[in-house]
Amino acid sequence: MLLTLSAIFLSADCASMEISRVAGCAGDVLRLRGDIEEGDYIRFRSHFGAQRRVLGLDLSSKGGNLNDGFRIAILTRQKRLTTYVSGECDSACAFIFLASRKRYVSESATIGVHSVSNGHGGEDVKTIRDTIYLARLSAKLGIPLSTIGRMVTTPAGKISFLNEGDLLALKAIARDPFEGIVGERSSPQNCSTDQTRAASNHKQSAAKAANPSAAD
Repeated sequence: MLLTLSAIFLSADCASMEISRVAGCAGDVLRLRGDIEEGDYIRFRSHFGAQRRVLGLDLSSKGGNLNDGFRIAILTRQKRLTTYVSGECDSACAFIFLASRKRYVSESATIGVHSVSNGHGGEDVKTIRDTIYLARLSAKLGIPLSTIGRMVTTPAGKISFLNEGDLLALKAIARDPFEGIVGERSSPQNCSTDQTRAASNHKQSAAKAANPSAAD
């Protein structure tokens, strides 16, 4: 399995990924920023427990450690999380996006893929084998062959960005799925007020439907 990989998608001096939780009434969104490092999967997984429901991920990362990126991607798919690329999402980050079931992008988003690289940013027998494994797994996940082809044929150390046709094949939607759902307006402090108002409006509508002749 990929858990045995020691390679990374993109060689860089990485700082640990910033994982922030943005609250909303219906659930929370995890914002993932920066390069993926070893140990980030454990930090990511810790957000799924007794805490509030996680709706999806807001991604912006140039990649990093493949092992942790892969494990984040698989958990993202298992949890059926929506992914949204708000900035640049390359390499291991791109696989998180590709492995998800519902994909969204901003108008300025860029998503870059390439074959697996070793710790020196190059390729060897092992990384070629890892790329083949990742390609086969991608096919099983239903990722379009055009996108898999870009990943396989783009050498380590270079990058190929998905175009409009690729995003169309991925059924990616160009909008922010979390707009108005999370953030200051939908913070937990406002949830009870909003829910009470919604319940009151529902009762008023039901009463009018039951007695249409009643005055407002």
